Amino acid sequence: MTSTYGLPATRRAGTVMGLAGSLFVIAGTAAWVAVTRQLRDEKIIVPDNAPILAGKTVQDPVTAYVEALVIKGNAERSAGGRTFADISAALRDVEDGSDEQKKLRGQSAALSTAASLRTSLMTSVLAYGVSALVAGLGALFVIVGSQLRRA
Repeated sequence: MTSTYGLPATRRAGTVMGLAGSLFVIAGTAAWVAVTRQLRDEKIIVPDNAPILAGKTVQDPVTAYVEALVIKGNAERSAGGRTFADISAALRDVEDGSDEQKKLRGQSAALSTAASLRTSLMTSVLAYGVSALVAGLGALFVIVGSQLRRA
């Protein structure tokens, strides 16, 4: 004799899992669309010195990542290859009000602005990853839930 004990609970669990999965898919997709719209609204174009996708609008994780790489490279070149630590150390050794101090402070400001822009772009890349993860898990939940309901 086969026992059906737990069968309704399994089906209920499948229903709940399917509904939760559907919500995850919707939330992940909505987040992806929101990040894409926000990036498009900025009207950022990947510059010509990019290794790939030059001239493309930044509107997805790949173009956002490429743009972040270009900003990093441009900032490093404009600072003569110096880092924040290098510039800070050099500032301690220069005379106040000197032309060298002004140059170093300008490089420091440029590196700071570039770091802020790169951080924003990398946050977008991360947001795309999280939204894809949520939507993917949601799809998995829907599949597992449907199988539980069939049990």
